[in-house]
Amino acid sequence: MSQVEMVYDILQSAGRHLHISEILTRVAKRHGVTLDRESIVSALAKRIARKDRFLRTAPNTFSVLPDKEG
Repeated sequence: MSQVEMVYDILQSAGRHLHISEILTRVAKRHGVTLDRESIVSALAKRIARKDRFLRTAPNTFSVLPDKEG
């Protein structure tokens, strides 16, 4: 599982937006991996720019894009 997939898993499970600090804590607990904060924020920013799975709801706070069903 890639780092971005781990973050996606955490945000999907949470069902709400989370600050990067909380995301990193939850990834460490669930997946046993310590992610580099700057690297993951950069990766998420690139995904957000492409409208790919993630949304920035506030500074350093992220969520998943809502499903486009219906």
